[in-house]
Amino acid sequence: MPARCVSCMAIAILVLTAVTACGAPSTAIPSTTPRAVIPTPTPANTATAIPAPTSTVTTIPTALPTLTPGMSAEARAYLDQALDLMEQHSINRAQVDWTRLRRAAHSKAADALTPADTYLAIEDALRSLGDGHSFFLPPDQVTALQSGALNAANSDPSGRLLDDGIAYLLLPAFGGSTEMAEEYAATVQRLIRELDATQPCGWVVDLRQNRGGAMWPMLAGIGPLLGEGQVGAFVTPDGEQTTWFYTGGRAGYGSSVQTEAESALVYPPLDPLPPVAVLTGRMTASSGEAIVVAFRGRTNTRSFGLETGGMTTTNEEFSLSDGAWMLLTVSRFADRTGKVYSGPIVPDEVVNPPETWPDPVMEAASGWLLSQPACTDSDR
Repeated sequence: MPARCVSCMAIAILVLTAVTACGAPSTAIPSTTPRAVIPTPTPANTATAIPAPTSTVTTIPTALPTLTPGMSAEARAYLDQALDLMEQHSINRAQVDWTRLRRAAHSKAADALTPADTYLAIEDALRSLGDGHSFFLPPDQVTALQSGALNAANSDPSGRLLDDGIAYLLLPAFGGSTEMAEEYAATVQRLIRELDATQPCGWVVDLRQNRGGAMWPMLAGIGPLLGEGQVGAFVTPDGEQTTWFYTGGRAGYGSSVQTEAESALVYPPLDPLPPVAVLTGRMTASSGEAIVVAFRGRTNTRSFGLETGGMTTTNEEFSLSDGAWMLLTVSRFADRTGKVYSGPIVPDEVVNPPETWPDPVMEAASGWLLSQPACTDSDR
């Protein structure tokens, strides 16, 4: 499984040889036949006559056609590396006509001289895989992602206590450095600690604006509400499963920890686990959907809103020779019960919100929470 999953190798090279047309052979342009020189009669007492100069023939060369360079060896090797990775790892590898895809990619990049000249061909090939999730990041965007610049458009996690004694948590998308991931997880843990101190009877986790990014900071942050242990899995086309886990502020897959909140800020799992309403919408995608899946199968949990974006798959990053990344879809999500997801996740209660306030999704979620024993207990 990948070192980084978001929701975050050698085959024979297909060579296309560029053929150039040959020019017509050069043809000498004949000179006109020189006229005979008629000697001038020499008088007895004069010098000998000087013969007329002989005409010469000049050959004008025919211009050669401009040659098309074709794909350079460097560009071809780069493109084939990307295509090889797709063929080996794509979730749809068994359904793709690879001969046709490779031919189309080489045709698209027929005149490529540098790796950058093949980017459009690689992007077209990724779209041709048909998974709807794979994409390409050139080196400058990789740098921006790693520096956290691309995360600037995302809001910070936030929370508040609602008037009816329900705790509300907003989990936005995330994409940034390791340090930023740890900070995101620690922020969510801190919010849970502060809100739990008010003794709410239920919780709302709002994922409606979560377009994805890296799932592990989200999982490491929301862990006290999820509970510890296995909370989901990746499932490959071959049926191989790799579990997701949350334990003591750490989140990851298999035995690999991907994000860890600072130990001093980690909050223990809520005991007993309180009722949680999960809010979803069509903008909930990729890693946002992974958190939806992580709550599936959890007791005292119900989802509200609209179906999700449908990117319930894992992207693995593959670094290419110039520092660009291919984010290639390699597996699907499964919840803690073993159910595998393909496409949009329909909430337990579909609520079509109007364009005006108040928010009917929140109203439906609050209504359900307030009907739960934790919120109806007379001792509260």
